[in-house]
Amino acid sequence: MRRAWRHTWVRLVVAVGVLGVLIVGGFGLYLLSVAGDLPWQVDPTRVPITPFADAPGFTPPPVVIMATPAGP
Repeated sequence: MRRAWRHTWVRLVVAVGVLGVLIVGGFGLYLLSVAGDLPWQVDPTRVPITPFADAPGFTPPPVVIMATPAGP
């Protein structure tokens, strides 16, 4: 009886330990995937973007040269 009880405790401790390692490892993988730091994740293509380049109303106003009036 005593030996069977000891085996039960050992199995329980091992099961809790394995479950803890799986939970901590899974959370670590989740954090790495959110940060984009997993080895198999490719880096996004760097594309230069000019902010507000095609938005209407963000172009500089045209320069109008006014003719000076002729003097007397």
